Amino acid sequence: MVRLGVRGYLTSFQTSRRIPVKLASPLLALFLFLAGFAPAQSIPDAELAAARAATVAQLETLVEYTSSAKLYVERDRAWGAIVRLDPANEVAHKGLKHTKNRDGSWKVSEKPATSKNFGKDLSECARRRAEIAALHRGALTAIADKQSMTPATRRVLFDELLAIDPDDAQSRALLGEARRDDQWVLAETVAGKERRAELRALVKELVDAVNPPSNIQPREREASLGVTWTACVTTGKVRVFSSGDPAEAKNVAVQCTAAVELFRRVTGAPKDLPDVVDIYLLTSAGSRDVFVAAWPGWSVEERSRVKTWAGTGLPNEIHHARWDSDAPKRLDGAVRHMLGLLTLWNYGFDHQKCAWAWEGFGLYLTRELVGTHYTWYSTGPTSADAESKELLGKLMMGDANWINEAYQRSKRGKGTKVEALCSRPIDKLGVDDVLTAYALAAYLLEGRATSVGALFTALGTGPSDKALADTLALTPVELDAVLVRWMGERK
Repeated sequence: MVRLGVRGYLTSFQTSRRIPVKLASPLLALFLFLAGFAPAQSIPDAELAAARAATVAQLETLVEYTSSAKLYVERDRAWGAIVRLDPANEVAHKGLKHTKNRDGSWKVSEKPATSKNFGKDLSECARRRAEIAALHRGALTAIADKQSMTPATRRVLFDELLAIDPDDAQSRALLGEARRDDQWVLAETVAGKERRAELRALVKELVDAVNPPSNIQPREREASLGVTWTACVTTGKVRVFSSGDPAEAKNVAVQCTAAVELFRRVTGAPKDLPDVVDIYLLTSAGSRDVFVAAWPGWSVEERSRVKTWAGTGLPNEIHHARWDSDAPKRLDGAVRHMLGLLTLWNYGFDHQKCAWAWEGFGLYLTRELVGTHYTWYSTGPTSADAESKELLGKLMMGDANWINEAYQRSKRGKGTKVEALCSRPIDKLGVDDVLTAYALAAYLLEGRATSVGALFTALGTGPSDKALADTLALTPVELDAVLVRWMGERK
C-alpha cells in the first residue's frame, strides 16, 4: 500500500415449524421489521385483505383444477400460496397435511409426503397460475400507487407474489430481480456482468484514443529545481517531467489523460480539468531530495515529512509529484491523483468530506485503468490487528480478488456496515472499511451505473448516508443486505 500526502489540491433468507395464525399477516413483514427492514409506511389492512381474499378464491379454483388434472405438485403449490395469503385457512393447511396445535398454530411435518404430477400437460395450469399472479400483482400495484408507498414498503408488499408463482418475471422485476440462467438474482447482478465488459472495452477505447505524447522542453520552473529531467512529454491535458525512463513518462501521460475521460464517462462529470496538470516523477532518492528541497511552499518540517511519503499534491497547486519505489506504483498514484482532482473539481467533495467514496471509487477506477490498487489515502490500516494486517498483505497481491475478499469478510461479520462506513473519516478507515468501500463502489459502478452521476452530485451537497438512501431508494440496512447478496452472486 502506498501512503499519499494530501497537501495541495487535497485540502482539506423448510424445516419443522409452527405458523402462529395471529402473527402471520404478513410473516415476511414481521421478519423484516425484526431485522431492521421495517417499512416507513403501514400497509392498508382493509384493501390488502380484500385483494388477498379475491386471490385466495382464484387459487382455490386452481386447486380444484389441478386436483382434477392429477397435478398434485401444482395443487400443493396452490395450497401453499393460499396459506401465505390466508394463514388461518384451515382447508389449505389440511390439504398440506399440517397438524393443528392446541394453541391454534399449525405444524409442518418434518418429513412431508412427496406429491407427484400424474398429468402430463402443465401448460393450462401454468396459464391459470400466471393469470392469478397478474391479477394479484395488479391489485397490489394499485394499492402501492394509491398509498404512494416508499420503495421499502412496496418490496415487503410485493414479496407475497412469489408464493403464487416464484418464476413470474414481472413479479421478480418488482422485487428488483432478473433471471440468470436457471436462477433469479438481483437485477444489478445481471447488469453488472454486462457493465464490466463495457468498462473493459471503454478503457481500451480511451487509452487507444490518446495521441502519442510529444516531447517538450522543461520550463524555467522545472529547470530551476536542479533535477536532471530525462523525459518531458505532454498530451495536451497532462505534462509529465521525469528523472527516469522516458517510456514510463509517456505511459503515465497516456494513462492519466485516459483517466480524465474515464471519470467523466462513468460519472457524467460536466467539467474537464481546470488546467493542464503537471506530474513529476522522481525515480531515485536523490532526485526526490533535490525536488523536495527546491520546490517552493514547504516549511523545513514539511520537507522532512513529505520525503517519507510516496508522493504528494504540491502546495496550493493542482499538480502532483511521485517518488514511489517503482514505476507501477508511481503510475497508480498519478492516476489516483487525476481521479481525485476531477472529483473535487466537479462534485466538491474530497477525502475529508466523504472518505469511503474517495477511496472506493478511486481504487476501483484506478484498477480498471492500470490494473493495480496500490495508492490508499487512509492511514487506519497501519494500526490493524494481525488478521487485518494479513488481509492487507493479501490485498496488495496483484491477483487478489477484492470483491470475493469483501464477501468472505462480510459473511464472517467482519465487513463494515454502510451506516458506519459513511461516518468514518479518512484517518479512521481500516482495512475492512477500505475493502467495503471498494465493494460498494463496484456495486454502484457495475450494477447501478445510471445512478452514479446523481450519487456523486448528492455526495457533494450532503451527508453520504442520505445521498445513498435518496439515490438508491435503499436504507443503509437494506443496502448492507443487497451488497452482500450482490457480491455472492457476482461472477
